[in-house]
Amino acid sequence: MNRELLGRAIEEAKRAIRLLLLYFNKERLGRVIEGVKGAITLSLLKRLLLYTACFLVLYSIAGVSGYLIFNDNLPDFDAWSFQPKRVTNVYSADGRHLQDFLEENREIVTYEEIPASMQAALLAAEDRRFFSHWGIDIYRIPGSLLANLKDRRLVGQGASTLTQQLARNIFAEVGTQRSSASFADVAATYARKIREQITAVLIERLYTKPEIMTMYLNTVYFGHGAYGLKSAARLYFDCEVNQLALEESALLVGLLPRPNSFTPLRHPERARRQRNLVLYSMADNGAITSAERDSLRNEPITTRRGSHEETYGIAPYFVEYVRQQMQREFGMATYREGFVVHTTLDSRLQQIAEKHFDTEISKVQEKVDKYLKAVGAARSVRDSAVVQAAFVAMDPATGHILAMIGGRDFSHSKFNRATQAKRQPGSAFKPFVYTAAIDNNRFVVDVLDDNAFTLWDHRRERFWDPENYDKKFKGTMTLREGLKQSRNLISIKLADELGPALIGSYARNMGISTPIQAIPSIGVGTSEVLLLDLVAAYAVFPNKGIHVEPMAISGLERKDGDVFFTKESGRKQEVLRPAVAVIVADMLRSVVDEAGGTGYGIRTKYDFRPQAAGKTGTTNDYTDAWFIGFTPHLVAGVWVGIDDPSLRLWPRQAGSAAALPLWAEFMKEVYASVEPYRSLRNRGFEYPADLVVRRAVCNESNKVATRFCPDQRVELFIAGEVLPGTCPLHGRPQEQAPRRIQRF
Repeated sequence: MNRELLGRAIEEAKRAIRLLLLYFNKERLGRVIEGVKGAITLSLLKRLLLYTACFLVLYSIAGVSGYLIFNDNLPDFDAWSFQPKRVTNVYSADGRHLQDFLEENREIVTYEEIPASMQAALLAAEDRRFFSHWGIDIYRIPGSLLANLKDRRLVGQGASTLTQQLARNIFAEVGTQRSSASFADVAATYARKIREQITAVLIERLYTKPEIMTMYLNTVYFGHGAYGLKSAARLYFDCEVNQLALEESALLVGLLPRPNSFTPLRHPERARRQRNLVLYSMADNGAITSAERDSLRNEPITTRRGSHEETYGIAPYFVEYVRQQMQREFGMATYREGFVVHTTLDSRLQQIAEKHFDTEISKVQEKVDKYLKAVGAARSVRDSAVVQAAFVAMDPATGHILAMIGGRDFSHSKFNRATQAKRQPGSAFKPFVYTAAIDNNRFVVDVLDDNAFTLWDHRRERFWDPENYDKKFKGTMTLREGLKQSRNLISIKLADELGPALIGSYARNMGISTPIQAIPSIGVGTSEVLLLDLVAAYAVFPNKGIHVEPMAISGLERKDGDVFFTKESGRKQEVLRPAVAVIVADMLRSVVDEAGGTGYGIRTKYDFRPQAAGKTGTTNDYTDAWFIGFTPHLVAGVWVGIDDPSLRLWPRQAGSAAALPLWAEFMKEVYASVEPYRSLRNRGFEYPADLVVRRAVCNESNKVATRFCPDQRVELFIAGEVLPGTCPLHGRPQEQAPRRIQRF
C-alpha cells in the first residue's frame, strides 16, 4: 500500500469535514435559523444539520475505505504525465499524406486556443462547479442517487465531474461503464465510480483547473474516430478551434454523452436537439442571454466536411492492406510508437484509377440494372445485383504496388477484392498454358484444331464436352491465333497434351498462391485466384522471367528520424527462362495489336498507342470479367463481378466489355500526363538477339519459309534452339528436327 497516497486520501476526508464546519459557522447558522423560524423547530434544524454532517463524515470514511480497497488497482501517478499516444503517419511514394494509424485520432489543443464559447458550453452542460470543487461535486451526488431511485434504477444518472471523466478517459485502471443487467455489473459500476473519484481527487492535487480542462478536451471522443477538440473542429466544421462559433461549440458539447447517436453527419435532427439543450443550459447558467438562446436554437445544423475529409480519403483499401501488414509485424506498437510509413503507392496513379473506376463500373451497373428491369427480375434480385470491382497497378521491375482499389465503397464494405476475393480467372489463366507449351518444345506456329472433342474427367468420372465462348469452331489455327482469339478448345487441347499438373506448376512458380486443381478444365481457368497474384504473375513477362513479390511498404522510420527499414523492391526469383517470357509477352501483344484479338479495342476504341499486351478473361456463366495487361513499364489488372457468384454480369458482359475499358482509360491517361510514363510512351518491348530470333514463316504451312513461299510473315523463336522445320509446300522439304524433351 502507498502510504503517501493513503495520507492524501485521509487529508481529503479531513478537508471535507473542515469545509463543512467552516460553511456552517455561527454567523451563517444564525442566518439559517432566522430564515426558517416559524416553519420548522430548532431541534428539527439541528437534527437536519446533524444528518448532513453525518452523511459527509460517512462519505469521507467511505472514500478512505474505498481507497484502502481499490488502491492496488489505481494509476501510477509517479510514472504518469499526460502525453497522447504517438500517431503513425502513412505517406505515398510521392509524399502524399494518406492516413494515420492510431488508437485515438487526437491532435493537441492548448488552453489558450479553447474559445470562451466552448468553455461556457462545457461548464454549463457537464460541470457547473468545475472551478470550485476538488474533483468530486458532493452537491450532485445525493441528487443523482435520488434520481436513480425515482427511476427505479440502480445505475443510470451519474454525477461525474470533468475531472472524473478525464480519469476514466486516460486511465485503463479506472475501468469502463457497465450495465445494470446483473448484480455483478452493478457492483463493477460502483467500484469503477469509487476508483474514478479517488483518481479525480489525485489529479486535482497535481494539476491546475486550466490544465485539467485542456487535458479533457484533448482526450474526449466526438465520434467518427475524432478524439480531441481540434480533430472534431476539423472533422465537422473544417476549421480550427479558435474559429468555432458559439452554436458550433454547443453542438460539439451536445455530442459528448453519445457521439455516435447524436452525430450531425448521420442524425442532424438529434444533433440539433442536443445543441439546443446545451444552449438552454448556457442560458440557465448565465453564459448567454435568453435572446441569444432563442435566436441560435432556430439555426439549422450546418457541417462543412472539406479538406479534412479529402486528405484522409485516398486509397482506403491500400491503406488498410498496409495497416494489416504493419500489425502483423509490430502488433499494437503500430498505433502507439508513432512510426512514419513510406509506401509504394503513387497518389497520381491512384487518383486516375479511382476516377475511371467510378465511371466505368457505373456503366456496367447501368447495363445490369437495365437488363434486370427489362426481364422483370424480382426486387430481391435487383437489390442484390450490386456490381463490384477491383483494380491493381504494379511496377513489374520492383513489385511496387502503385495503385489499388478493393471495391466500390470502403465505408460500406472493407472486404478487399484485390487481395482477398478468390474468383475464377477464366481465359485470363490461359497465358500459363501457353507459357508451359513454349517452354516445352512447342512453337508459336504450331497448329491445333479448333473443333469439337470429348475428354474423360478422371476426378468427376464422366466425359466432358468443352465449348468455345461463341459456341463456334474455327478449324486449324496456330498457338498465337489461339491465344489471340482466346479459343477455349485450343487451350484445353494444349493443356491436355502437356498435362494439368504441369500447367499448375507453372502457375504456382509464377506467383499464384491459391490452390490450382490439376483437372482437364485447368486450361480455361476454373481454379480460383487473387487479382494481386494474377497481376504479379503477368509481370513476369515484361520482366523477362523474373517474378517480383508485390510490396506496399518501402521504408519505416521513427518520429526521431531513425530509419530502421528500407526496401527498394520485392523479393525476386527467376521462374521462367527469359526467352520464353519474351515470346509469350509477344503473343499477348497480338491480343492487343492485331485484328481479331480480344483486346483489340484498346487500339480501335480507346486509341491507346504505347506498346502493350494483355489478356481478357470471362467465365462461362459471366460471373467474372477480367483484363490483365502490361506495358514494358507498368502492369495492371481489373476484375469485375458481383460478390454473390450465383449472380452474373447480365447481359453477357465479357472481360472485353466489363473490365477492359477501365484498364484502357487508366493507361491512356497515365501515359499522357504522368511522368516518367509520358516520356516512356515510345519505348516498346525489348527483343534481345541473344534470347530470340526472327524468322520468316510460310502462312500456308506455318513452317520456316523458303525463298519460294509466296505468302510469308515473321515469327519469334528461341535463339540457339531448333526451328520447327522448313515449309514442305514451297521448295525442297527438309527433314524435321527432333523435338526437345519436356522440361517438367
